[in-house]
Amino acid sequence: MADPSSEKGEGTVHPDAAPPSPSRSSSDSPVQPKYEEIRPSAQKDTSTDGGEGKDAQRPSMDRLRSYATATSVTSAASAHFPAPKPWYKQPNPMRWGKIPPIPEERKVCGEHNAGFFSKLIFHWMGPLMNTGYRRQLEFSDLPNINPERAVGPLTDKVKESYKRRVANGDKYPLLWALHETFFWEFWLGGFCHLLSALLQVVSPFTLRFLIQFATDAWIASTRGTPAPHIGRGLGLVFGITAMQIVQSLATSHFIYRGMVVGGMTRASLISMIYEKSMVITGRAKAGGAELPDIPAAKAAEEVAKKASKRPRMGPPGGGPPGGGGGPPGGAGVANDGVGWGNGRVTNLMSVDTYRIDQACGLFHITWTAPLSILITLALLIVNLTYSALAGFALLVVGIPVLTASIKKLFIRRKAINKITDQRVSLTQEILQSVRFVKFFGWESSFLDRLEQFRAREIRSIQVLLSLRNAIMAVSLSLPIFASMLAFITYSLTRHDLAPAQVFSSLALFNGLRMPLNLLPLVIGQVTDAWSSLSRIQEFMLSEEREDEEKFDSDAPHAVQVKDGSFTWERTPTQDPEATVGVMPKGKPPGKGPKGGPKGGPKGQKLSPSPPTGSEDDVKTLVEEAEPFKLQDLNFEIGRNELVAVIGTVGSGKTSLLAALAGDMRKTSGEVIFGASRAFCPQYAWIQNTTVRDNILFGKDLDSQWYSDVIKACALQPDLDMLPNHDLTEIGERGITISGGQKQRLNIARAIYFDADIVLMDDPLSAVDAHVGRHIFDNAILGMLKDKCRILATHQLWVLNRCDRIIWMEEGKIQAIDTFDNLMQNSEGFRHLMETTSVEEKQDPDAVADIVDAGPGKKMKKDKGLMQSEERAIARIPWSVYKTYIEASGTMLNLPLVLVLLILAQGANIVTNLWLSFWTSDKFGFSMGVYIGIYATLGVLQAVLAFVFMVSLSIFGTTASKGMLRGAMARVLRAPMSFFDTTPLGRITNRFSRDVDVMDNTLTDAMRMYFFSISAIISVFILIIAYFYYFAIALVPLFLVFLFATSYYRASAREIKRFESILRSSLFAKFGEGLSGIASIRAYGLQSRFVESLRKSIDDMDAAYYLTYSNQRWLSVRLDMIGNLLVLTTGILVVTSRFSVSPSIGGLVLSYILSIVQMIQFTVRQLAEVENGMNAVERLRYYGNDLEEEAPLHTIDVRKSWPEKGEIIFDDVHMRYRPGLPLVLQGLSMHIAGGERIGIVGRTGAGKSSIMSTLFRLVELSGGHITIDGIDISTIGLHDLRSRLAIIPQDPTLFRGTVRSNLDPFGEHSDLALWSALRQADLVSDEADTAPPSPTAAAAAPEGGSNALVPAREQGRIQLDSVVEEDGLNFSLGQRQLMALARALVRGSQIIVCDEATSSVDMETDDKIQATMAKGFRGKTLLCIAHRLRTIIGYDRICVMDKGQIAELGPPLELWKNEAGIFRSMCDRSGIRMEDIKGAREEIEAGDRHVAGASVEREVAPKEEK
Repeated sequence: MADPSSEKGEGTVHPDAAPPSPSRSSSDSPVQPKYEEIRPSAQKDTSTDGGEGKDAQRPSMDRLRSYATATSVTSAASAHFPAPKPWYKQPNPMRWGKIPPIPEERKVCGEHNAGFFSKLIFHWMGPLMNTGYRRQLEFSDLPNINPERAVGPLTDKVKESYKRRVANGDKYPLLWALHETFFWEFWLGGFCHLLSALLQVVSPFTLRFLIQFATDAWIASTRGTPAPHIGRGLGLVFGITAMQIVQSLATSHFIYRGMVVGGMTRASLISMIYEKSMVITGRAKAGGAELPDIPAAKAAEEVAKKASKRPRMGPPGGGPPGGGGGPPGGAGVANDGVGWGNGRVTNLMSVDTYRIDQACGLFHITWTAPLSILITLALLIVNLTYSALAGFALLVVGIPVLTASIKKLFIRRKAINKITDQRVSLTQEILQSVRFVKFFGWESSFLDRLEQFRAREIRSIQVLLSLRNAIMAVSLSLPIFASMLAFITYSLTRHDLAPAQVFSSLALFNGLRMPLNLLPLVIGQVTDAWSSLSRIQEFMLSEEREDEEKFDSDAPHAVQVKDGSFTWERTPTQDPEATVGVMPKGKPPGKGPKGGPKGGPKGQKLSPSPPTGSEDDVKTLVEEAEPFKLQDLNFEIGRNELVAVIGTVGSGKTSLLAALAGDMRKTSGEVIFGASRAFCPQYAWIQNTTVRDNILFGKDLDSQWYSDVIKACALQPDLDMLPNHDLTEIGERGITISGGQKQRLNIARAIYFDADIVLMDDPLSAVDAHVGRHIFDNAILGMLKDKCRILATHQLWVLNRCDRIIWMEEGKIQAIDTFDNLMQNSEGFRHLMETTSVEEKQDPDAVADIVDAGPGKKMKKDKGLMQSEERAIARIPWSVYKTYIEASGTMLNLPLVLVLLILAQGANIVTNLWLSFWTSDKFGFSMGVYIGIYATLGVLQAVLAFVFMVSLSIFGTTASKGMLRGAMARVLRAPMSFFDTTPLGRITNRFSRDVDVMDNTLTDAMRMYFFSISAIISVFILIIAYFYYFAIALVPLFLVFLFATSYYRASAREIKRFESILRSSLFAKFGEGLSGIASIRAYGLQSRFVESLRKSIDDMDAAYYLTYSNQRWLSVRLDMIGNLLVLTTGILVVTSRFSVSPSIGGLVLSYILSIVQMIQFTVRQLAEVENGMNAVERLRYYGNDLEEEAPLHTIDVRKSWPEKGEIIFDDVHMRYRPGLPLVLQGLSMHIAGGERIGIVGRTGAGKSSIMSTLFRLVELSGGHITIDGIDISTIGLHDLRSRLAIIPQDPTLFRGTVRSNLDPFGEHSDLALWSALRQADLVSDEADTAPPSPTAAAAAPEGGSNALVPAREQGRIQLDSVVEEDGLNFSLGQRQLMALARALVRGSQIIVCDEATSSVDMETDDKIQATMAKGFRGKTLLCIAHRLRTIIGYDRICVMDKGQIAELGPPLELWKNEAGIFRSMCDRSGIRMEDIKGAREEIEAGDRHVAGASVEREVAPKEEK
């Protein structure tokens, strides 16, 4: 089915169909699909590499390549075409003949060469619709974009005009540039709408003459005088029908032109925003740059100021960045120094351009509606004399009141968006760290937190919807009350109610409904679009970077820096309650390669959801700090030199490389490059494309060089494991490959690029030691040996093989010299080197087995990793509707709603029937009785309509709440294999987009559908009651109607689906490009990425425009049916003019005119309801059909278990998913209580798998694990997981406070939490619980502080310190210590520690080891280690190999076995017998000393308190 977001104008636009809230807009943009996956797989060229051809030809391959998309496309392999039946077995003649074949390539759009008539009735859509009706559409069926609408030439035209206007000093250059580019098409739409608006008014007026004709005939027949000639009546009927036809064509073209102009505007703006984001300066990004002093900038600022005063939905943060940080909470006030972080730019692209697109669609209503209202008024006065003014006065008073109340709704909607954003970000956070939530058994805690947000959200939504329904009910009945007032006044002022005047006026009043309802809405849209346009213009005016580096190919050195000083930008002010505009993004990133938060230009997440404080009143405790600077750098580096950059965490290594890559702003000095550069950032930026494309990065393929690069980076074994070798698709942000693989791809890209200067930021940190050596020897010292290489690193063993070393301290260069000189002359350097040992021997076969395999990383040859999303091709099954109704409370809600609907619609019909009885004075009552009953009926119908709408909304939101709760609980209980094979974007999409549809749009669509279908049916019943011949015309027209709609929906559904897939692909590409700007710029590939984005825009737009021409095709045809109904009714009224009273004829005619537009509206609303039910179906799938883990509780487990912590593994076998190979094969091991075990082994040997089995993340395939005599497979998961503690590899922190991270259930006292923070060395021993001093806070820059800051400054971590998303405001070292504190708080008897120290420097590592030795004494400790040194003092070491235990025993014993694996590992790391003995003694000494210390430790905090 189509994506539930039936973008613009499907049906009507709701006063507050809130724009996709930004947290939703891009972060859920699901992953980008590749076109092969949409093309039939058979045509894919798989003949790249002899070896993989066989595999790749299996159709199953490509089918599984689909990465998550809003609604995934499965390839032709899964689209079975029905075999054509012979014509005599196929009752539907439209399906006779042969099924159209799948075209080899996409054709050009039919509109491009279509003639005038074909364009007029959208006949050029025919061939595509026919194909779509006869078989499922494939991607190659979609025509390419109409060349006149391609984004390239249009954008260039807009840019040219824009630049010219900025130079001329125009006030609104962007607006006029767009106007100039799209002038003809835009105003053609305007002319069509003017025509349609005039006819809309004139045809009801002409009705008056037709009714007059019927009245004359009626009177003549009753009095026996000669009747007027029938020709006059028929002429009027044909005239009215002709007017209706012209009007419906004009309306269709107005909407089509408007939407297409909107789409083209959006396309060129997205392209311009992307191009601009490639050249914007870091200062503008962080909000420190002033706008240029030109009229346009001043205008943008004024608009922003106004916008911040005017309540409007949508992102706050209007103003130009500049000036100091505004007060928190004033988001949206100009000059709050917000800056253009990636989040805001993504917002411009997803939300702001969308608003402009929306506004273009219906813009012309702003001037045609007032015009048609005035003409209607004039005609009403002609009809009813001055009485019309009474009714009109009601409208004039009522509309502004309604508009004002709609404005109030916007304010409420903004508050709701805030709650929704908080819920969605929390959901995203939980899902991102779901493995972690499971480890700790915290599911229920998080579900409760979500439930609180959800309850608040649903309550607010219900209030909002009820208010909105009240407004709707009033606005729907305003024309009724107005006509009532007018008629009552008319009859009270001594006039007879003549049918001609009355029913023609009734039709005119009904005609007012559309312009009056749409006008406030469109004005709202246009004002929103205006502030969006100003925001985009302000972005387009922001500061651009000059290339600060000089390139001089004749320079003597490759790199030369003279007196260079560089700075990061200041952090934008953080507003804890901001929902959109304020992104804490411009963080000083490079506080040392490891310690830095990932918030800098590198490593940015694809459009993070904005920060929202967990409580409404959280205030950031950290004072704003100076950004990190590099000062007085002087060095030059030769053309083939290898230079290492070293220093402690936070000394500025990453910053130095970033400065050379052009990422930091240069404040003084000069930088000269002698050649081209390639950049390998620390956080690898991986594109969502094939492995090969990631390495080629836009260069042509040179097979020899390419395969050398693969070998040098040790990627060959990894490629052999991937399903399609190097043509395997990598998920978004490299989601499907391990950290080590990402890093190696990153290095491979830099080498393949073949630049002469290669900047590498700690590329060896994420890979195993032996792989690191291989890369260092073969890549850095091998293939790159004649290049200039600058390598920032923690791996001190490489230093003696570098030509020179740059030693950084606090942003300054401490020394530059060779290794030997530094060893001789520098005490500090010697000390640094002693903490690690320089490599001694190289183990030649260490590279034999380089494979990164963890859960979800193992890929068998013929299995794609990501599952393509289950999607409904056929209609929504009835069971979904049933589930939905049950979720609303009870099945009885359905009949209740239907009864209310019938009553409301009945009241409507009866009101007007009563009017016709009154005009013909059927019952002979007095005037007062007629008036009284008429007024009562009018009020009754408004009340009933309101009750119907409210009950529908309440039931709908209740259902949505219940279904989300079920789905979320079920997802959190899903086994890990589900998360390994389902991309995150797809899951969050269900919990944000689909829930949003159920909350806000589904009940609306249902309401409109119910209303319009009941109105149509009741009118038909009314007509048939008086003119039974009408039934004869109705039957064939009804059949044509059914056929047209099913014909339309067959292709509309598929086109819509392609559009939503291509849209998410565009969003992903945009976000991906934004997050990789540092790399793109360092490689100088901006234009290639812009080209690629433009191609994506064109692909999306090709489908986007088709969705509109498709709708117009249908509406033109349905309007024809409607117009035939008008013709039929007209002829019936004329022919039965003697037998049926003219007041009934008038009633029927005025009704049928109002119904023409309603017919196509009903069809579109039905599609809307189906789209909405699609969301229900997807949530229902998550709530009912996902597999679950074992139950949380089974048998009762004693409170104190496990007392000893004894673990027995008995012949354990385990595989991650059925059909995958065993990862653990017959593992048996007995661990005594309180024993310390170190687990080592190569990547993929099964170290982490032991942990997964212990926590039952994966159930065993065979064998048992018992802890203290209880078989863990017999107890509930929560009982098991809550009794174990883990320090995971990547320290996960959740947004909230330090307290909520250590103790989410609030089970421990503050004292225990402080004590854990102290033990983990996060706060110094003398730190008490008082707030930190301002100086201490300022001394450690936010995000830059690290575990090495002297103890007194660390007093700044408080239990209520704010933790941002992913804990990015703490350094990696601090997050690691926080994870340690979390395990300490738990106080479990068994602690598992997974490579917790793989990402910190030596000093922090020692600190963690000391804490673990101290804090976990007497407890069972399993430690999976990367660094042998950390575990050689443990009781026993377990060496894993290929899922089995290769060696197990005390370290000394294993060391003595010279042929053993452990011994070879020790030799490689230079570990001697003395080291092992020393480590052992240290631990034992600690054990003896602990008894006294622990007593003191317990007493100390009490005294402080």
